[in-house]
Amino acid sequence: MRTATDILRDIRAGEMTEELSEELATLTNAVVATGKKGHITLKISISPASKGDCAVTVVDEIKSSIPQLAKSQTLMFVSPSGSLSRQDPRQRNLDLTAVTTSTPALQKAA
Repeated sequence: MRTATDILRDIRAGEMTEELSEELATLTNAVVATGKKGHITLKISISPASKGDCAVTVVDEIKSSIPQLAKSQTLMFVSPSGSLSRQDPRQRNLDLTAVTTSTPALQKAA
């Protein structure tokens, strides 16, 4: 009997194992980067090619759940009309003006 790994290498002329290897590397890097777990599912479906014949068709499906880094959050305020804004609509604006001061020139100590 042939080993499962030998048979897997034959599916899609080796393309399935290449795709699975790439997906595994992507998943591994994402797990290390995020510190979160992920998974890969390999589904192999086998159907008869024709009734009463010993030929079958093999179809593979690779699915993965890659962990993602958390996205930053934005604090926003809701206006009475329901719209979002970065500024609190209840907060009044302060009219600030620049203050200029003149400093006397430093004199050399004798």
